Amino acid sequence: MKKAILPSLVATFLLSGCGGSDSSSPGPSTPRYNWQIIQLQTLKESDVKSGCVIYGTSETDNSRVITASIANTGYNVLFHNADGSIIEEHTIQAADVPSNGIVNFDSGWVPDEGYVSLEEVDRNLSGEPDVYMYSVQKQYLGNKVLNVRSSQTGSNCYAGEDYRSVTDISDTAALSVLQESSVSYYQTSYSADLVSGHDLSAHIPVRSPLPAVKDTLVTAFYSSQNGQHTDLAYFGFLEPSYVYDTDESNDIVAASLSNADLEPMYWQVASNLAVDDGSSVLAIHNNNSYQWQTLYKDVDQFTIAPNYDQVSHWVGLFSGTTNDSNWQFNSVMAINADNAALDLELAELNSIDNLDLIENCSVELSHANHCIDNANSFNSGDFALQRSQVRLRSHNNSRTFYQSIYAAPKAQQALMQSSALELATSQIDSIEIALIDSELSADQQDYFMANFIDSRSIAETGTVTQYSDANGLILNPTEYEDLYLEMLKDSATIVQNAK
Repeated sequence: MKKAILPSLVATFLLSGCGGSDSSSPGPSTPRYNWQIIQLQTLKESDVKSGCVIYGTSETDNSRVITASIANTGYNVLFHNADGSIIEEHTIQAADVPSNGIVNFDSGWVPDEGYVSLEEVDRNLSGEPDVYMYSVQKQYLGNKVLNVRSSQTGSNCYAGEDYRSVTDISDTAALSVLQESSVSYYQTSYSADLVSGHDLSAHIPVRSPLPAVKDTLVTAFYSSQNGQHTDLAYFGFLEPSYVYDTDESNDIVAASLSNADLEPMYWQVASNLAVDDGSSVLAIHNNNSYQWQTLYKDVDQFTIAPNYDQVSHWVGLFSGTTNDSNWQFNSVMAINADNAALDLELAELNSIDNLDLIENCSVELSHANHCIDNANSFNSGDFALQRSQVRLRSHNNSRTFYQSIYAAPKAQQALMQSSALELATSQIDSIEIALIDSELSADQQDYFMANFIDSRSIAETGTVTQYSDANGLILNPTEYEDLYLEMLKDSATIVQNAK
C-alpha cells in the first residue's frame, strides 16, 4: 500500500441539515457537509507564520517546508445527476466561497446516485481552461479537506500543527543491542514503512526522527543460504531512549532481545497471483504498526510470537500482480495463530484490453455524454468502492481534462460534465481503475481515497503521478496512520490497473 502521504485535517461527521420549507410540517433533515479547500505548496520556513500547518521538509530544498494556503479562487463545486449532468441551481462558484475556503452544502441537493464535484479551472494565457475534477457519489460524501493545484495569491495560510517531528527522518539515528550467537542480520522498524538494519548488533540504523518519540521494533535473523532474512531468531520493542545520534553519541546502552514463544506458520497464494518482496508480516504494538518480517515469494514459512503480550494483533500484508490480467493488488489479512497457514486469493479480475471511454452509454445512463466502460474486467458485486480516473486532451489537444470519480462499482461509469468546457475527446492519455473489496467502514473509505493522492509531488512540483488524483483528500500523518491502523484490523484488498 501506498505509504508516505502528507496531510490535512479530516473533520468529524457532526453537522446536520435543516428541515423542510414548510414550518408546520418540517420534512426530514438531510446531512450538511463541509469541504475545506486548500492548496499545498512549499515555502521558505522563514516565510511561514506561526500557527500555519507544516507537513514536513521539502525533499529538494531543506530550507523549505511543505505547508498550505486556504483556497478560495480558481474552482467551483458542482452537483451532478447520476448521468453526470450538472444541476445548475446548486452550483457554488469560487466567488461565493468565503475567505476561509470552506464550502458548506446540503446533501439533499444531491439526487440518489448523484455526485458532488470539486472542479478546478486553470486558465492559460489564451484564456482556454484546463479542467481538473474530483467527484464523489452521494453515499460516500462526508466532511473532507481537499486540495487544488492553483496558486492562491494573498490568501491566509491553513492553520495546523508542525508535523516535522513525526515526518522528518534522521540520517544518523541508531540503536545497539547485545550480539546474539549465529545472528546475521538485525532489522529495525520504526513503523511499517520506516525499516532499516544491518549485519552488526552495534549502531543499527533506525529510520526515525531525533529524538525518537515511540518504540522501535528490532527483529534479528539467523543466517540463510539465499541471503534473505527469513529465519527469525530474536525480537524486542525498545523504548525511544535507546535511539541515539551516531554523530553525538556518548553513553550507549545496548538492549537485550527475546526469543520466547516463537512459532512457525506458513503462507501460500493462489496460482494466478505473483507476490513481490513488498509483502510482509506486521505487528501492531501500542496502536502503531511495525514490520516484523519480510515475506519472500520462494519461502513459504514465517515466524511469529503469538503469546507476546506487547503485540495486539498480527497482520499479513501482501502486494503483487495477477499473472493473467496484470492487476496490481495490496491485501491485508488478519493472522490467526490457531490456523496453520495464510491462504491468499482474489476475486476474479479479467483483462482491461477492452476498457474504453465511450459515448453510447447504457440505457440507465442514456443522457450521459461519456462513460468509462469497464468491459467486464471485474464483477462489480465483488467490490465496495471504485475509483475511476481519466486523463485526456480535448479540443484538438489544446486543453487538459483530468477527472477522478469515487462511486459504487459499476459496469459503466458516467463522466461528470464540466461547467468550463464541453468535452471533445482528442487523445486519451490514460484510464485508471481501482477497487476495494472490504465491508467499507468510513475509515476504510477515507483511507482508500487518501491512498490516491501524492501530496508531496503536488506540493513540490504540481506533478500528478500515475495512480494519483490531481485534487484529493488530504490527511496529516497522524490521521493517515490512524486510518492505516483501521485498515489493518480487517481483511481487505485494493486492486488497480491502468490503460
